Amino acid sequence: MEVRRAFSRYVELSQRLTSAMRKDSSRLVGRPWAAATFPEWTPATELLKYLRNRDQHGEQVFVTVHDRHYYKVPDDVEISGIPAREFIVDSHWQMTDQMLDRPPSGLEVSLTDPSETRGPGEVLHPVRTESRYVLYPRNSEDELKVTAAGVSDIHAFAADTFAILGRYYDFFREQLGI
Repeated sequence: MEVRRAFSRYVELSQRLTSAMRKDSSRLVGRPWAAATFPEWTPATELLKYLRNRDQHGEQVFVTVHDRHYYKVPDDVEISGIPAREFIVDSHWQMTDQMLDRPPSGLEVSLTDPSETRGPGEVLHPVRTESRYVLYPRNSEDELKVTAAGVSDIHAFAADTFAILGRYYDFFREQLGI
Protein backbone atom coordinates (compact mmCIF):
# COMPACT_ATOMS: atom_id res chain seq x y z
CA MET A 1 0.00 0.00 0.00
CA GLU A 2 1.28 3.43 -0.82
CA VAL A 3 0.97 5.14 2.54
CA ARG A 4 1.77 8.72 1.52
CA ARG A 5 -0.57 8.57 -1.46
CA ALA A 6 -3.40 7.19 0.71
CA PHE A 7 -2.72 9.85 3.34
CA SER A 8 -2.80 12.62 0.71
CA ARG A 9 -6.09 11.23 -0.56
CA TYR A 10 -7.53 11.28 2.96
CA VAL A 11 -6.48 14.91 3.40
CA GLU A 12 -8.07 15.78 0.04
CA LEU A 13 -11.32 13.95 0.83
CA SER A 14 -11.65 15.80 4.13
CA GLN A 15 -11.74 19.01 2.08
CA ARG A 16 -14.37 17.56 -0.23
CA LEU A 17 -16.54 16.72 2.77
CA THR A 18 -16.53 20.33 3.91
CA SER A 19 -17.22 21.58 0.38
CA ALA A 20 -20.18 19.20 0.01
CA MET A 21 -21.56 20.37 3.35
CA ARG A 22 -21.39 24.00 2.22
CA LYS A 23 -23.25 23.20 -1.00
CA ASP A 24 -25.85 21.03 0.74
CA SER A 25 -26.51 23.63 3.42
CA SER A 26 -27.16 26.34 0.84
CA ARG A 27 -29.32 24.02 -1.25
CA LEU A 28 -31.32 22.46 1.60
CA VAL A 29 -31.84 25.32 4.05
CA GLY A 30 -30.88 28.38 2.03
CA ARG A 31 -28.08 29.54 4.29
CA PRO A 32 -24.32 29.04 4.33
CA TRP A 33 -22.83 26.34 6.49
CA ALA A 34 -20.84 27.67 9.45
CA ALA A 35 -18.25 24.98 10.16
CA ALA A 36 -16.93 27.03 13.09
CA THR A 37 -20.10 26.24 15.07
CA PHE A 38 -18.98 22.61 15.50
CA PRO A 39 -17.78 22.43 19.12
CA GLU A 40 -15.29 19.57 18.78
CA TRP A 41 -12.53 21.03 16.61
CA THR A 42 -9.14 20.12 18.04
CA PRO A 43 -5.50 20.95 17.32
CA ALA A 44 -5.41 17.70 15.28
CA THR A 45 -8.27 18.87 13.04
CA GLU A 46 -6.54 22.24 12.74
CA LEU A 47 -3.47 20.34 11.54
CA LEU A 48 -5.65 18.49 9.02
CA LYS A 49 -6.90 21.82 7.66
CA TYR A 50 -3.32 23.12 7.56
CA LEU A 51 -2.15 20.00 5.69
CA ARG A 52 -4.92 20.48 3.10
CA ASN A 53 -3.64 23.97 2.39
CA ARG A 54 -0.01 22.84 2.31
CA ASP A 55 -0.79 19.95 -0.05
CA GLN A 56 -2.78 22.18 -2.41
CA HIS A 57 -0.91 25.48 -2.27
CA GLY A 58 2.52 24.90 -0.78
CA GLU A 59 5.05 22.19 -0.12
CA GLN A 60 3.79 18.93 1.32
CA VAL A 61 4.77 18.07 4.84
CA PHE A 62 7.08 15.08 4.47
CA VAL A 63 6.45 11.63 5.86
CA THR A 64 9.34 9.68 7.33
CA VAL A 65 9.34 6.00 8.15
CA HIS A 66 10.49 4.62 11.48
CA ASP A 67 11.23 0.92 11.17
CA ARG A 68 12.06 -1.54 13.90
CA HIS A 69 13.59 -4.75 12.52
CA TYR A 70 13.72 -7.90 14.67
CA TYR A 71 16.49 -10.39 13.88
CA LYS A 72 16.88 -13.91 15.23
CA VAL A 73 20.43 -14.84 16.16
CA PRO A 74 21.25 -18.25 14.64
CA ASP A 75 21.68 -20.98 17.25
CA ASP A 76 25.32 -21.57 16.31
CA VAL A 77 26.29 -17.91 16.82
CA GLU A 78 27.17 -16.07 20.01
CA ILE A 79 27.11 -12.29 19.99
CA SER A 80 28.85 -10.58 22.87
CA GLY A 81 26.55 -8.28 24.82
CA ILE A 82 23.33 -9.75 23.42
CA PRO A 83 22.10 -12.38 25.87
CA ALA A 84 18.81 -12.96 24.03
CA ARG A 85 18.46 -14.85 20.80
CA GLU A 86 17.02 -11.80 19.09
CA PHE A 87 18.29 -8.30 18.46
CA ILE A 88 16.57 -5.17 17.21
CA VAL A 89 17.72 -2.54 14.75
CA ASP A 90 15.84 0.76 14.64
CA SER A 91 16.02 2.86 11.51
CA HIS A 92 14.53 6.15 10.41
CA TRP A 93 14.48 7.15 6.80
CA GLN A 94 13.08 10.05 4.91
CA MET A 95 11.43 9.17 1.66
CA THR A 96 13.15 11.21 -1.01
CA ASP A 97 10.25 10.27 -3.25
CA GLN A 98 7.16 10.82 -1.12
CA MET A 99 5.20 8.33 -3.19
CA LEU A 100 7.47 5.42 -2.26
CA ASP A 101 6.34 3.10 0.50
CA ARG A 102 9.67 1.45 1.29
CA PRO A 103 13.28 2.49 0.78
CA PRO A 104 14.63 1.60 -2.67
CA SER A 105 17.08 -0.86 -1.14
CA GLY A 106 16.56 -2.33 2.28
CA LEU A 107 18.75 -2.59 5.30
CA GLU A 108 21.13 -5.54 5.21
CA VAL A 109 22.57 -7.16 8.33
CA SER A 110 25.29 -9.75 8.03
CA LEU A 111 27.26 -11.81 10.48
CA THR A 112 31.02 -11.42 10.48
CA ASP A 113 33.77 -12.57 12.73
CA PRO A 114 35.82 -9.49 13.72
CA SER A 115 38.99 -11.65 13.88
CA GLU A 116 38.67 -12.53 10.19
CA THR A 117 39.52 -10.19 7.33
CA ARG A 118 37.18 -11.66 4.76
CA GLY A 119 33.99 -9.88 3.73
CA PRO A 120 30.53 -10.12 5.20
CA GLY A 121 29.22 -13.48 6.23
CA GLU A 122 25.69 -14.84 6.29
CA VAL A 123 23.02 -12.22 5.61
CA LEU A 124 20.28 -12.17 8.22
CA HIS A 125 16.75 -11.24 7.31
CA PRO A 126 14.38 -9.77 9.88
CA VAL A 127 11.80 -12.13 11.33
CA ARG A 128 9.45 -9.15 11.51
CA THR A 129 9.47 -5.42 10.91
CA GLU A 130 7.26 -2.81 12.55
CA SER A 131 6.85 0.45 10.68
CA ARG A 132 5.49 3.83 11.74
CA TYR A 133 4.84 6.58 9.23
CA VAL A 134 5.47 9.95 10.84
CA LEU A 135 4.84 13.53 9.75
CA TYR A 136 8.14 15.31 9.27
CA PRO A 137 7.85 19.10 9.50
CA ARG A 138 9.75 20.97 6.78
CA ASN A 139 9.75 24.33 8.56
CA SER A 140 9.00 25.94 11.93
CA GLU A 141 5.32 26.54 11.11
CA ASP A 142 4.87 22.85 10.23
CA GLU A 143 6.62 21.90 13.46
CA LEU A 144 4.36 24.14 15.56
CA LYS A 145 1.22 22.65 14.00
CA VAL A 146 2.38 19.04 14.40
CA THR A 147 3.51 19.67 17.99
CA ALA A 148 0.21 21.37 18.87
CA ALA A 149 -1.73 18.42 17.43
CA GLY A 150 0.11 16.09 19.80
CA VAL A 151 0.32 13.32 17.24
CA SER A 152 2.77 12.74 14.42
CA ASP A 153 2.06 9.09 13.52
CA ILE A 154 -0.12 9.41 10.42
CA HIS A 155 -2.20 6.31 11.15
CA ALA A 156 -3.06 7.57 14.65
CA PHE A 157 -3.65 11.07 13.26
CA ALA A 158 -6.00 9.76 10.54
CA ALA A 159 -7.93 7.60 13.04
CA ASP A 160 -8.33 10.52 15.45
CA THR A 161 -9.39 13.06 12.86
CA PHE A 162 -11.64 10.59 11.02
CA ALA A 163 -13.59 9.99 14.24
CA ILE A 164 -14.00 13.75 14.68
CA LEU A 165 -15.10 14.18 11.06
CA GLY A 166 -17.74 11.49 11.65
CA ARG A 167 -19.10 13.45 14.60
CA TYR A 168 -18.87 16.63 12.52
CA TYR A 169 -21.06 15.06 9.83
CA ASP A 170 -23.59 13.94 12.47
CA PHE A 171 -23.61 17.52 13.84
CA PHE A 172 -24.18 18.86 10.34
CA ARG A 173 -27.16 16.56 9.79
CA GLU A 174 -28.62 17.48 13.16
CA GLN A 175 -28.20 21.21 12.53
CA LEU A 176 -29.89 20.97 9.15
CA GLY A 177 -32.58 18.59 10.38
CA ILE A 178 -31.79 15.87 7.88
